[in-house]
Amino acid sequence: MIDLRTLLFVLSDGGRARLVRRAPDSDGYVTIEEMDNATVLRALKADRAANPATRVFDSVGKGRHGADEDESDRMAKEAFVAEVADRAAVVTRRDGLAAVFLAAPAGLVAPLQDRLAAAAPVCGTLGKDLTKVPDRDLGAWLDDAHFAPSRPG
Repeated sequence: MIDLRTLLFVLSDGGRARLVRRAPDSDGYVTIEEMDNATVLRALKADRAANPATRVFDSVGKGRHGADEDESDRMAKEAFVAEVADRAAVVTRRDGLAAVFLAAPAGLVAPLQDRLAAAAPVCGTLGKDLTKVPDRDLGAWLDDAHFAPSRPG
């Protein structure tokens, strides 16, 4: 059985992240750090609205779509995921924690886990966006999470 007080819980999506720990004096959870990438994503969206992408014909049918519409969003989200993983590794080392548990939308779990692999052991994942779940309600998701044994580093 893993002692939840020795874990860092990383709750992330492409626009925001929270680093969460088990509260030292109760069975609850507390957010120890928050990271926000929403302003970058909003700026990209505003820029895209002001400078629409070149429209190209679909190769099949009569439809048209923007060329590389999502490329800047993808790149911004990948950079943010790397920043979140790097910060989680620093906090894990600084606080002498045993491992990291990741909760993120399914498409972000693997990139987070890959980025963390060399810096901190990952003891489990949950393909769910918990970034807006209040600390007091996290137990419903995290208390009974399935923890995998960490891989040897």
